[in-house]
Amino acid sequence: MLEITNGGNVFEVTKGAFDGIYARQGYSIIDDEKHIIEDVNKEPEKTEDELFIEGILEKPISQWNKDEVKKFAELKQIDITGTKNAGEAKDRIKEFFDTQE
Repeated sequence: MLEITNGGNVFEVTKGAFDGIYARQGYSIIDDEKHIIEDVNKEPEKTEDELFIEGILEKPISQWNKDEVKKFAELKQIDITGTKNAGEAKDRIKEFFDTQE
């Protein structure tokens, strides 16, 4: 059995329960000296910008709104200055994707 915490609650669970459920919910293992053991396999938390990019790439570019186009271009450092509308900006983003492949 492992003793785990999320910073507030402390539970005793099996290793399988920790790996399958609690680790994904942000719980950490507490060792015998009551110190939290950092999970070396845990991926670093993603920033808001990284989450935005992941989310926006799941949608077709044709469904992006004007604000999403602007933010994506800014985060990926794509120059959309001089574009007259979102369609032209999307064309520049498509060119960016073509050069990345």
